[in-house]
Amino acid sequence: MQARDFGIYVQTYPGDVHLASILVRSIQEVSPEIPIVIIPGDDFEYDNHPFDVPIMPTPAGFWRELGHKDRSFWAFDGPFDTFLFLDADMICVKSLDALAERALGYDGDFLLVQPWRDDAEWQSVVRDPRHPHHAAWRALVPSEVGRGPLEAFDPDHDFYAIQPFNTGAFVSRRGVIRESDLVGLHEAERKFYHEVLRKEWSWESRDLFFYDQGRMNYLVAKRSVPLHPLEPELIFRPGADALQVHLEDVKRDAYDFHLIHWMGAKSPSPSWFCEGPLFSLFASLWAAVGERTGRYAHPDYARLPECTGYSLWRGYREATQGPLRFGERVRWSLRDLRRSVRLFRRWVQLRFLRG
Repeated sequence: MQARDFGIYVQTYPGDVHLASILVRSIQEVSPEIPIVIIPGDDFEYDNHPFDVPIMPTPAGFWRELGHKDRSFWAFDGPFDTFLFLDADMICVKSLDALAERALGYDGDFLLVQPWRDDAEWQSVVRDPRHPHHAAWRALVPSEVGRGPLEAFDPDHDFYAIQPFNTGAFVSRRGVIRESDLVGLHEAERKFYHEVLRKEWSWESRDLFFYDQGRMNYLVAKRSVPLHPLEPELIFRPGADALQVHLEDVKRDAYDFHLIHWMGAKSPSPSWFCEGPLFSLFASLWAAVGERTGRYAHPDYARLPECTGYSLWRGYREATQGPLRFGERVRWSLRDLRRSVRLFRRWVQLRFLRG
């Protein structure tokens, strides 16, 4: 594959292909000139997938060793000189052309990320125990980078120097993270697991870093890569917002944001739990548990007639793959039924057993 100026990578696994395929379709609707390449996750079915865009070949060297979520690093060795990386659990409602234009204007290494705060503002809060946001902001490091003994892993590194960022969406340039960076971190992490944690290491281990997100935050900070905001050329709305979107409004450019990121909230699927009373049931349980665990849900989320973005997702899905079939609706609905039962048990535990 030959390098191109700007493109988009979408990383997907067998469990979220139903989202990734529609994310691709939605980008093609609003930004048809931007090329897209799929980064295949573990167990990707190369001979059985719905994509009409290229699948990235497995890179050579240590890159091919990356497993689980860390294949997101493949973006730094892919065919695009400058790129937008996206997780699969999103849908696009507004052109990304302005983002591409801004990204191509940067010189040297950079990352555009969300969330983003000025370093001075971040430091003023995390270094001041009297600031009302001090505890909450400092808590972002263990929740976004890793809950393990980070300071013991690298005593010379200040893990609170910059605000940690989410790696579900970022813009960067080929080579900002190098193969040698990953090899060095990999060797140090394996040694730390063996000698300090006394545990076996795997790509799914999270006793130190929070998967690829923790490792990327660490490497970007170690290399002093400049961080800039994705906004205003890329604005997100969370999947737990009280929001409905429709294809007609996408076509007339009616929205003031670009992507919906479900981030754990109910995402579209063939399930009957995506609309009507079954969605209301699921959303009520999800919001009730979230209220007691600090997870965001809009106060009107459970009152929506369908999960956020469902009409748009279904419109693209049926236009490209035909009507939802009864059998797949049953399978997806049974999965959501089990999720609802688990949420109910969790709600009972939080409500009655923990006070």
